[in-house]
Parts: sequence; structure tokens; C-alpha cells
Amino acid sequence: MRFGENIVDGIFLERPNRYLARVEVEGKEVLAHVPDPGRLPGLLLAGRKVRLVHQPGPKRKTEYTLVLVRHGSIWVSTFPVFANALIKDALMKRTLPFLKGYSDFASEVKVKNSRFDFRLTFPLNLAYVEVKSVSLVEKGLGQFPDAPTERGVKHVKELIELCAKGCRAAVVFVSQRSDTRSITSNDDIDPVFGEWLRKARDKGVELYGMNCKVTPTTISLYKAVEVTTGRRRVAGGNEQ
Repeated sequence: MRFGENIVDGIFLERPNRYLARVEVEGKEVLAHVPDPGRLPGLLLAGRKVRLVHQPGPKRKTEYTLVLVRHGSIWVSTFPVFANALIKDALMKRTLPFLKGYSDFASEVKVKNSRFDFRLTFPLNLAYVEVKSVSLVEKGLGQFPDAPTERGVKHVKELIELCAKGCRAAVVFVSQRSDTRSITSNDDIDPVFGEWLRKARDKGVELYGMNCKVTPTTISLYKAVEVTTGRRRVAGGNEQ
């Protein structure tokens, strides 16, 4: 999956607010939209190489979107919506290693007052899936979230309710970088999310993780990785 048609190189300068970055492109300072509102600790540091999509338009506040940042020897995506796009593409191709046997699926499915990323139809029941993008990684360990997430807690609670009604329910964590070997709840940042994720695991909500292969122009799902919840390890959606 390509990030865009017209991709240019830049040097990150600073981030005035969550959605805006100052970047040097070809010796000139420009403003770029930052699609990930998270804190992105350890990534957006002054002097880092970045890649941007140049896509001017009459309704855009900036002509650029910051999509990649160089972190050591790898590129890291700063485009969280690509997590959903990658999972959708894998569902269409039926290549996800942990979700198999469904007859069809739908995106952005509304249930009462909530909306879920995907609904899969299996012979015996339905499965509801939420996708979470993971950007914070330390020594191969991905951590979600990197900022408190009331929305994430709400989703996990609702998945528990669906699971209690006989549906399958799952959270798929997608780390848009190749150095992630496992993913866990970040209790230091949001202990409430970690608590509810553990409750979800105990109530039968399945937890899965994937890392990604990222090139200067493309991103693709790479390998399934282990998901932990801070207290007891979980692999392939099953307790150990």
C-alpha cells in the first residue's frame, strides 16, 4: 500500500501542536499536517528525517502531510488510519493468520450508539473487530496507548458486552513499524485502559497483534506478534 503519489523528503523541526509540524523541505520551511494526534514519544525529534505527501488543495490548510519518520535504521508510519486500511485489505485477501473461516465482512458497522471497525460473518456467529494503531515501541515492545484514551476504553467495554451476547469480539493492534516483537497495554500512560483490556481478555475478547514492513513509499502487514496485557501473556487470542 502506497502512502501517496508525490512523496518528498524533509527534516523535522518542531511540532507546534498535535496536528501540525514545521518541516524543512528543499531548504525551505513548510507546515505539514500530522495525522497522528498521539504524543509519538521518541519519534518526532528535531533533525529527524521525515517523508511527506505533497497534495495541495483548495480546502487544505497545509500542502503537506507527514507520513513517515526515520528512526534509526527503519521508517515508522505516522498515519494511524493506515492500520484500518491494512486490516481491511488483509480481510479482502483473506490473509490474516488469526481470523479465518468468515464468509464476508463489513466495515464501519453501527451497533446501537457505537460503531465498530469491522464485522465478520462466521457460520455460527458474528465477530466484531476493533483496530488500534501502535506507534510507541521501546526495545521491541509496542505499548498502547501513548496518551490516555477514553475512546479505547469505551470500545473495549462494548466488545465485552458483545462477547457476553454470544458474538466473537477482538482487538487487533497494528504497529506500523518493523521492529515490534510484542505489544502490551501501557499502564503507565493509561492504567484504566490496561485494566479493561485485562477484563476483556478474561471475558473472552481475543487479542491479536501485527507489525509492518515499511519502505520509503509503501507499508504492508508483516508478521503476527504476541500481545500481552501487563500481567499474563496472551498469544493468538488464547490465554497461557
